[in-house]
Amino acid sequence: METFSFNDGFLALCLFLAVVLPLVSCVLSFLTSDRYSWLIILNAPFLLMLATVFATIVTVSCWNSGGGIIELPWLTLSEAEISANIFVSQTSLLMMVVVLTVSFLVHVYSVGYMAGDANPRKYFGVLGLFTFAMLGIVLSDNLLVLFVFWELVGFSSYLLIGHWDEKPEAGNAATKAFLYNRIGDSAFLIGIMILWSGTGTLEISALRHQTFSWQTAAALCIFGGVIGKSAQFPLFTWLADAMEGPTPVSALIHAATMVAAGVYLLIRLHPVFTDTALMIVSIVGAITALSGSISALVQFDIKKVLAYSTISQLGLMIVTIGASGPQAAFLHLFTHAFFKACLFLSAGSVIHTLHQAHRRDHHHFDVQDLRNLGGLRKKLPVTFLTFVISGASLAGIPFFSGFLSKEAMYASALLNKDSFSILIFFALAAVSFVTVLYSFRLIWFIFFGDERSGGGTNLKESPVIMRVPMILLALCSTWPIVSLNPVGFSGWIAGEIAHPWWLTIFSVTWVGVALATAFFLFRKSPVASNAFVANGYGLDTAYRFLFRSSVDKLASIAEVTDRKVIDAVIHASAYGHVTLAHIIAWLDKFLVDGLVHVFSGTIRWIGSVARSYQSGKIQDYILYAILALIIFLIWLL
Repeated sequence: METFSFNDGFLALCLFLAVVLPLVSCVLSFLTSDRYSWLIILNAPFLLMLATVFATIVTVSCWNSGGGIIELPWLTLSEAEISANIFVSQTSLLMMVVVLTVSFLVHVYSVGYMAGDANPRKYFGVLGLFTFAMLGIVLSDNLLVLFVFWELVGFSSYLLIGHWDEKPEAGNAATKAFLYNRIGDSAFLIGIMILWSGTGTLEISALRHQTFSWQTAAALCIFGGVIGKSAQFPLFTWLADAMEGPTPVSALIHAATMVAAGVYLLIRLHPVFTDTALMIVSIVGAITALSGSISALVQFDIKKVLAYSTISQLGLMIVTIGASGPQAAFLHLFTHAFFKACLFLSAGSVIHTLHQAHRRDHHHFDVQDLRNLGGLRKKLPVTFLTFVISGASLAGIPFFSGFLSKEAMYASALLNKDSFSILIFFALAAVSFVTVLYSFRLIWFIFFGDERSGGGTNLKESPVIMRVPMILLALCSTWPIVSLNPVGFSGWIAGEIAHPWWLTIFSVTWVGVALATAFFLFRKSPVASNAFVANGYGLDTAYRFLFRSSVDKLASIAEVTDRKVIDAVIHASAYGHVTLAHIIAWLDKFLVDGLVHVFSGTIRWIGSVARSYQSGKIQDYILYAILALIIFLIWLL
C-alpha cells in the first residue's frame, strides 16, 4: 500500500486530536481531585465530542482519497525495522467515527445513569482509556502495536466490568472476562510469532499480499485471539457474566469496542486466511451464532438476552467473513454498533427508571427480569420507541438498517461458490429467524401485556441527558444510515454487491413468518427457561470439571513440592551453611588466630630477651665481652 500524507496540516492535527483526546480525558479524570470530581462529568463528554468532530472532519475530507499508510518509525531489532504505522482507509476512518460516536453518546448517557456513583473519576477515566485503546486497534497497521492496544482493551474492560467492586458478582465477572481473553490472546501472540518467522514483517498492509509456510496455522492462531475477544464458541460465556458491570459499559463493549475488535481484525486480515482457515472460521461462527440466538431465547434477564444476542450477531459476521464476505460483515458491524448500543441504553433506561421508583415507593423486585415487567409502553413512551426501533433493526425488519446489512450477508453467502455456501445461507436464515423471536419476546414482555410486579408504580421517563443519546442512536438504526434505497444495501458503505431480486422478497417474507410465529408463541407466556441452554450449555461446568480440578491437583502437588521438597532443600542448605560457618569460625579462632598469636608471642619474647641486653651500663658490656672471650677460648681448646 502506498504511503499516505495529508496535503493539509490541519487534517493531520485533527487525526492526532481525535486519537489523543480520549487519552487526555482519561488522564484528566484521574488527576482531578475528589473535591472537584463534578468537573469530570463536564470534561469527559466534551473531550469525546471534540474527538468525534475531528474524526468526522478527517473522514469526510479523506473519503475518496484512496487511503494509504502514514509511516511512523518505532524501533529496530537487529537489521529489522518495526514501524508503528497508521492505517488510513475508508474502513479504518469510518470505524474510528463509529467508535468515537458511540463512546461520546455513552459518556453523555453515563452522566445521568451514573449520577451519585461513588467513584466517577475511575469510571470516566477508564472509559476514556478504553476508547483510546480501541482507536489504537482500528488505526494500527503493525500487529505488534495492535497487540499492545488489544491487551489494553482487555485490561480496561476488566476495570469497567468490575467497576462496582462492592458487588462480588462484578469482581468474579471481570476476572472471568480477563482470564478467558488471556486464553485467546496467548494464541494470538503465537500467531504473531509465526507470521514474523514466516514473512519477516508484521505490517498488515504487507501481510495481505504474502503467502508463506504455516500460513493456515498462523491464521488459526490469530483467530484464537478473535474467539476470546469477540466471545465465540467455546469462549463466549464470559460475555453474559460481564453484564454485572454498568449498563453504559455494556453498551460500549457490545456495540463498538472490544467484541467488535475481533471482527474488525478478521476483516483486515482476511487475505491472510487460507481456504481451510476460512472454513474453520465459518464453522465456529455458525455454531456461535446458532447457540447464542437459542440462549437469548430462554433468558429472562434483559441484559443477558442482549448479551447472547451480541454473541449471535458476532457469529453471523464471522460466518460471513468465512464465506468471503468481509465487506458485508463490516456493513453489519457498522449497523450493529448503533442498534445494539441503542438497545442497551434503552434497557438501561428501563432499569434506571424502575430503580428510581423503588427508592421512592419502597417497592422492590428484580427490575431486569422479564417476568416482573410489562405494560411500560405508556409510562415510558420515549424508551419504548427507541427500544422498538433498535429492536426492529436487530430483528431485520424492513426500513431499518439491520434489514439491509443482513440482506448483504445473505447475498455474500450466495455469491460464495464453495460447497458450504448453501449451508452458510441456511445458518444465516435460521439465526435471523430466531433473532426475530427473541427480539419480539423481549419487547413484548417489557412494554406490552399486563403490568406485573411494577403495577401501580409511579414511573417517570429517564432524564433528558439519557434520552437524547437513545434517540440519536435510534435514528442511526434506520435505513438511511446505510443507503437511500430502503431495500438496497449497495450504498456509500457496502459498495456494489450482487443482489438477486428474489432475495429481498425472501427476506421480507422470512421476517413476516418469524413475527407471526413469535406472536403465536409469546403472546401469553415468555416460555419456561432451560437451565442447560441458559447457562451456556454447561461449558463453564465442563471447564471447571476438566480444568479446574486439574489445576487444583497441580496446585496441591506444587504446594506439597514447595513445602516438603523445595523448602526442605532450602532449609538443609541454610543449616549446612550455618554449620560450615561455625566450623570456619572455630578454625579461624583457634587455629589461624592461635598460630598468629604463637608466632607473635615468640617474636615478642625474643625481642624482650634481646632488649634486656641493651641496659646501657658499661660494666654489663665488659661482663658480656669477658664471657664471650672465655667461651671462645674454651671452644679453641
